[in-house]
Amino acid sequence: RISNPYFGKRMSTVEFSISTDFSDIEQGLAGLTARMAKKAVDGAITYAKTPMLKEAQEKAAKAEADHRMEYGDGYVDVHPGLLKESIKWRKLKAKELQELGVSAGGAIYIGKGKTQKLYPRYWHFIEYGTSALAPAPYFRPAFEQNKQLFLDRFCQKLRQNIDKFGGGS
Repeated sequence: RISNPYFGKRMSTVEFSISTDFSDIEQGLAGLTARMAKKAVDGAITYAKTPMLKEAQEKAAKAEADHRMEYGDGYVDVHPGLLKESIKWRKLKAKELQELGVSAGGAIYIGKGKTQKLYPRYWHFIEYGTSALAPAPYFRPAFEQNKQLFLDRFCQKLRQNIDKFGGGS
């Protein structure tokens, strides 16, 4: 099961069939301590998400010029690129993993910008559009176009990590 980008407090998941034989991975993980197995899986997830994250950032709309955005009780100046720099990655927290019924996972999400330290409250208007604005999706296409690559990279890196940590013997 691969999870879609994290939107607020809801995680949407997408399931698809996998024709890969994971028996070697399962055997390799069984040969590791629980701590090392988690480290191997977390490292593989972090490696595998890179193309998906980069594509979402590349596809994110960029304003042509500085503009003002309503923020709190007033308005703030926003420079082009806030949306792109606000697309981030993090590991899921223990409670989120439990809710999903998985032992490891991560989220691509919208947070505060790196340099502007503002949350782009308008991100969903760009992704889904409005009655006056055509949608310009960047999250969904990045996910859909990279889920198989994610899986391939995950399996490749996980096998490498298992061998590195001594579980592939």
